[in-house]
Amino acid sequence: MQPRARLIVATGVLFIAFFFLASSPFADSGYPADYKPSKPAATGETNVLARFGSIVTYMNDKLNAAGGKDSPQCYRNCLTAGMNGVLTCIELKNTYAKSESCEQDGAQKLSVCDPKCQ
Repeated sequence: MQPRARLIVATGVLFIAFFFLASSPFADSGYPADYKPSKPAATGETNVLARFGSIVTYMNDKLNAAGGKDSPQCYRNCLTAGMNGVLTCIELKNTYAKSESCEQDGAQKLSVCDPKCQ
């Protein structure tokens, strides 16, 4: 392959890789793009339940967008399984500072639940 052709191919590969990373559904923080992470308290120690509150809000927003009680049972099961994982994780980690991965993993699991169950 000629040097000019290699340059064109390399540029194309880099462009595609950059586009893929820029359009990733997960923000740089490790959370889905439409997720609002919990925030630590301005002063003092933040309770680990702040993380659970953010996940519950995210789940409720997704559930309401899918029709609430009229959403498919398989979708509600997927959301519930994700929530159970968060509860188990924050129970083990037990502090706000140690439990960020619980919130990130839980939000990512909820984000891939398909409201059409396909």
